[in-house]
Amino acid sequence: MVATTDIGAEVATLLTVPAWSGQRVIELGSMVSADEVAEQLGEVLKLDVKAFAIPRAGWAEGFEQFGIPKGRTGPAEEMFEAVNAGWMDLGAEGTEHVAGTTFARQVFEVAQNATKA
Repeated sequence: MVATTDIGAEVATLLTVPAWSGQRVIELGSMVSADEVAEQLGEVLKLDVKAFAIPRAGWAEGFEQFGIPKGRTGPAEEMFEAVNAGWMDLGAEGTEHVAGTTFARQVFEVAQNATKA
């Protein structure tokens, strides 16, 4: 997972460091479990939040509930299948890894504060 603030900071760094030649592949973010995200959301909301698995047969309906149009959930499903299968992962050979520095809790706090403004 990666916060947009971390993306912006890394892009700013890449644009201001000495130029490089060739190609660079950078993966930005940190592996965070669903349980960790749920715990941090719960801390911000002061509620007991639990993560739970959705059976594969229910993925399309779940994505539709989040706003993906019916019949167009395939790419999201494929991405989740790739992650679950282990072939889409951080640490790919030849990449530069940059860990995220923003915790999910911080993202949730900013969102919560925005609703109060």
